[in-house]
Amino acid sequence: MPDSIKNIAIIGANKEGLKLLPFLTADKASRVVLIVDENKDAMLFKMSELGYRLSEKLNIRITNDLEDLKKIPGLDIIVNALQDAATEKFLESPEFRDIEKLGPLSARLIWGIKVSSPEKGTGDRINDQTTLLMSLREIVDAVRLTIDRKELLTVVLKLATESTRAERGSIMLISPDERMLRVEIAKGMDEEVVRKIRVPLGEGISGRVAKDGKPLLISGKARGGEFARPMERSDVKSAMCVPLVVNGEVIGVINVSSSESSHVFTSEDLTFLTSLAALAAEVIQRSNEYEMLRVSAAKFNFWKEVDSVMSSSVPLDKRLSTVARRLVEIIPGLTCFLYVFDEDRNRLFLSASSIRDTVGLGLLSLRAGEGMEGASIDSMKDVFLVDRTEEGTTKRVYMTLPMVSHGTLVGTVNGQVVSGQGLSKYHEAFLKDIRTLIAESVYKHKQAEKEKLKSRKMFAVDEAGLELISMKDPKKVVTIITTTPAAILGAEGALLRVQQNGGKRFQTAATFGLDDKSVREYFLPIEKETVMEVLRKRETVSREFSEAASPYIRSVLARPLFVDGKTAGVITLFNKTSEATVYPCGFSKPDADTLARFSVYAEKALANVLAVTLKEPPKEALMEHRETPLMQFEQRVEQELNRSRRFDKALVLATVRVAGLKDAFGAGKADFETRLIGFIRKRTRSFDIVVRLNEETFGFLFLDTGEKVLRLIGTITEVIANDEAFHKAFLEGRADLLYGYSIFPKEGDSFAELFAKASRRTRLDLNKSYNQEV
Repeated sequence: MPDSIKNIAIIGANKEGLKLLPFLTADKASRVVLIVDENKDAMLFKMSELGYRLSEKLNIRITNDLEDLKKIPGLDIIVNALQDAATEKFLESPEFRDIEKLGPLSARLIWGIKVSSPEKGTGDRINDQTTLLMSLREIVDAVRLTIDRKELLTVVLKLATESTRAERGSIMLISPDERMLRVEIAKGMDEEVVRKIRVPLGEGISGRVAKDGKPLLISGKARGGEFARPMERSDVKSAMCVPLVVNGEVIGVINVSSSESSHVFTSEDLTFLTSLAALAAEVIQRSNEYEMLRVSAAKFNFWKEVDSVMSSSVPLDKRLSTVARRLVEIIPGLTCFLYVFDEDRNRLFLSASSIRDTVGLGLLSLRAGEGMEGASIDSMKDVFLVDRTEEGTTKRVYMTLPMVSHGTLVGTVNGQVVSGQGLSKYHEAFLKDIRTLIAESVYKHKQAEKEKLKSRKMFAVDEAGLELISMKDPKKVVTIITTTPAAILGAEGALLRVQQNGGKRFQTAATFGLDDKSVREYFLPIEKETVMEVLRKRETVSREFSEAASPYIRSVLARPLFVDGKTAGVITLFNKTSEATVYPCGFSKPDADTLARFSVYAEKALANVLAVTLKEPPKEALMEHRETPLMQFEQRVEQELNRSRRFDKALVLATVRVAGLKDAFGAGKADFETRLIGFIRKRTRSFDIVVRLNEETFGFLFLDTGEKVLRLIGTITEVIANDEAFHKAFLEGRADLLYGYSIFPKEGDSFAELFAKASRRTRLDLNKSYNQEV
């Protein structure tokens, strides 16, 4: 049997089903293989009892069991002549996903088209077209078909293209909101391209027909001077465009075209297509109205249900899971995923899915730019992608709909639709409307949770603060000052420095979470820089680091503690975490406000005990702080900035941190540092500035040009490559070299801006070429 023959099954042994047999059996390209009806009193069975049976030559199997449909190999089309709710539900089974499904009137039209063959004469074709128009008239009066709008448009387009022997065609409707033509269905066009087409009224062929309401018959390529948008396909030899008019109002157009030079549309074709459009417009309008009513009713009911679900007291992820599962019941073929945006971490977290027993909810996260979902973090724009891979009659649509409320991104609605119809414009509009409701509910939930969390934190601060100011033991005071904010804000650790005897030395008074040696090695240099910045600015400082620049310390929050208007201490927290995620994140403004509130109590407690001499902690717990190198460096940079502004010159500020020198070299640490600095001095000019900011960090200022940064990095790479001990330690991970730089005036106009940018360092890559770095 040839592969082109379509295997057809009819559901319904009733009058509607049997009326299709003459059409279907007369078509040599089709074969009816099964008639099924669970009603044993159906017409066909009654006729069998009377002795009337189908001819054995037809080889049609008859059964009462719908499950037999699943056992037919190579089934292409199912004609549902029953069209009852139970049968339609049965046809939603996965086994029928790639099988085309039609109603009886659609089948009569489609197979009726085949009688209008090219071999027939003009008179016969006109008679056949008249018969088809009469059949379409029946559709206008058949309210039942308006339920399946996609099927209706498919039948109308098939009737338009096959009756006129057109190779391509489309139905475009006017979008009331945009006042533009949008393609509803097309033949011979890419699905993804179809979704993006928008034609303003009056532009191009279809735009002019929609505006003027007059049909057009065109032979050859349209002239650019005549139409604002000339036909882009040079292979089009003939085309027709007719308006869809209801009660004097144009609601869209039907386009057909042909590339065959031997086939040119005639005035009779235009007359037929115009008559078809007149009838089709009425039924399309009725279908549109019915679909809008149906979607509006579904949206209203769903809106009430979602509002009820989202207002309940169950956890947010369970509420969203209920919403996701309800969405897939409304939109055929949808698999839904709901992400909630975490502002502190700048990530989307998977919170709910329509897939049951989903593993990893709350753990799967996406940064900005990762996947379709992550792309919405910055753009906050809707994204729809259509799979170009053809799987029979199946279409795949992937989507990301950002949920925005009060100008803030709160999450995304993500999903894929796999179905024969794809995603209709009504379901698309439905999803966009519903996501607004979900966004508002999520926003309210997040705000309420923030307020609850803030209240709990403030209560904890006040409770601990009142106890703190009543303490007299200095050791206990500094311990509570260190551990309490870390516990309340969810920080992994903290360090408190207190000024000793009115001098400039700030010594470690207490620590929390610094027992691990590797954590201390990474944290203390960062803490030094942060403390110096706090002392210089006399305000709270918050910093974040990438995983590449700092694998252990990802965020710090430091605040000065004042006594009598002078800085008496600095509390520094690092690595904020929470129960909801395993990822460290940045400290937020509410965290800084909470620390500020706690600092009021801490400052009172420090004032009470500063008269008491604190016992100095062990040497290994101390870290001297000297302001002088940074202050001198800042002063020199500001001088050079003023000079550069006057003479319109550039300069580059760079910082280099050599981590792990002590462990890598031991007693040879000083010798290596001497060699490194000496080598750098040889490669820099006499007026370039090199300052040692602390034990592991160096500051550089290259005047007039950014080229010197390349030499600096290249020099350091050369030193590491040639120094056997450090090269080995670097490769083994026992020592690290991190660099950062900023360019004046492109990346900052002040020392604070330039130094902050230069302090965001990147790990040196020995295999990387730095010729294009600046």
